[in-house]
Amino acid sequence: MKLSSHPGESDSEITRRVEMRMHRQILVTRRAQPANFDVLLDESALHRVVGSRRIMSVQLRHLAESGTKPNITIRVLPYSAGMPLGDLTGPFIILDFGEDDNKEPLEPAVVYVESYTGAMYFDDADIVERYRSAHETLRRIALDAQRSRDLLRQVAREYERER
Repeated sequence: MKLSSHPGESDSEITRRVEMRMHRQILVTRRAQPANFDVLLDESALHRVVGSRRIMSVQLRHLAESGTKPNITIRVLPYSAGMPLGDLTGPFIILDFGEDDNKEPLEPAVVYVESYTGAMYFDDADIVERYRSAHETLRRIALDAQRSRDLLRQVAREYERER
C-alpha cells in the first residue's frame, strides 16, 4: 500500500505510522483516565477533500461528536482570522506527560512536528514555549467549541448534499 503523500516510504513505515495513530486514538478514547486532546483545525482542512465527499462528511461528523467528550476540545480557526501569527506554523503537537503530586511535570514537554520529509521533535524549553504561545494565540482567535461543532456539522451536511 503506497500513499501518494509518502511515495518513498516502505510498507513497514506506513504500517508503523498507522499503528501509532491508532494507539493515540486509544489513549484519547479509553474509559479510565483518557488523555486530554485539544485540537485547533484551520477551516481550510474542512474543505480539502481527502478520500471522497462521503468520507469527509463522516469524518467531520465524527470530529463534531468527539468534541462533546469532556477530555476533547476541537476548535476551528476560521478563514476570517487571517494569519494571526504572521506566518504559517504548519501542524504541530505539544506532548505533555502529566504532573506529580507537587504539580511538577513528570517529563519535559516535547513538540512533535510531522512534515512531508519526516518528523522533528523539539524538547528545548524555549522552543516548546514558543509553540505553546502560538497555540494559545490561535486558540483565543478560534471559534468556541459549540460554534466549531456547528460548523463541522454544517460542512458535513454540504458534503452530503453535493454527492
